[in-house]
Amino acid sequence: MFIKQLNLTNFRNYSNLSLNFDHRPTIFVGNNAVGKSNILEAIYLLSTTKSARVEIEGELIKNGSEFAKVEGLVKEEGGTKLLIILNNPAEASFIKKVLVNGIARRVVDFVGNLPAVIFHPSDINMVTGSPSLRRWQMDLCLAQVDFGYKKALTQYEHFLTSRNRVLKRIREGVGHADELIYWTGELLNTSKTITEKRTAFFNYIINLPPILGNFRFNYHPSRINQQLLEEINDREVAAAATLIGPHRDDFDIIFYDGPGRNLAHFGSRGEQRISTLAFKLAQLEYMAKILGQRPVLLLDDVFSELDASHRACVAEIVGKQQTIIATVELENIPKDFLNQSRILRVEDGKIIE
Repeated sequence: MFIKQLNLTNFRNYSNLSLNFDHRPTIFVGNNAVGKSNILEAIYLLSTTKSARVEIEGELIKNGSEFAKVEGLVKEEGGTKLLIILNNPAEASFIKKVLVNGIARRVVDFVGNLPAVIFHPSDINMVTGSPSLRRWQMDLCLAQVDFGYKKALTQYEHFLTSRNRVLKRIREGVGHADELIYWTGELLNTSKTITEKRTAFFNYIINLPPILGNFRFNYHPSRINQQLLEEINDREVAAAATLIGPHRDDFDIIFYDGPGRNLAHFGSRGEQRISTLAFKLAQLEYMAKILGQRPVLLLDDVFSELDASHRACVAEIVGKQQTIIATVELENIPKDFLNQSRILRVEDGKIIE
């Protein structure tokens, strides 16, 4: 699996850009804020329909433009054309359309056509940030390789919203307890699928040979069943929210350099960065196992804070699949890897080979 071509129109700082890729690692080098990371962001958008860097998708549209297009050709037999159109006209709400070979698709059907894993410097917030950030990382990985997971997660979020709405009505005195029965049943059914697939993911990655260090990723599912929901019913009504279930799942990262340290509380920035990268590389191995082929690997400023031994380890891994890298300087990248790579310089939104 690899991306053969990328075309951008009014995306970030690019008015028009057309790039061709091959199986060699591609390295984009240039100063900060010249557009290197935007290329990786565009490819990941084609993978997940989500930006790895912003929450407000309208920010992806170039200033002064009403729309943006991100188009990619995924090289398989015959090739697959992926297109995302972002539209933000002045007098209308934001619209996102996704198409596969020219045919409009639902997001749930679009995701998975270009499996990819991305590492961005801000991802280290996953270690110390809220559980929602860690769940987001799980979901983006699993949704790309498991349609059943995508479907269950979408349904679960719908049932959760509906159940919370009923809880609020009950709290306000205009709803009845029996209104919860249907939504609770559906929530329990879909939660089982989500928990099983998340458990399988963590069972796999914790048994991988150590990647970059002796890190362990411990999954903490929020147990949910009928009995537990009955026990906390009064609390849920008071909060007008479902208090247990996969939407409350979490995991932590333990570094075993002795008795074991939870890096969220007892980790340096360097350790948190390396552990985040280790988690991304574990995702890569899991996705490769499920797909039978390796996803695209996108690395943004990954070498700058690694020591020589970690750089060598990463360089060995990135040669196993199509890898696209953004970096400020080449000095920190092992020379053997550089010699195998295609190096493109980025200057103010222009690509120079």
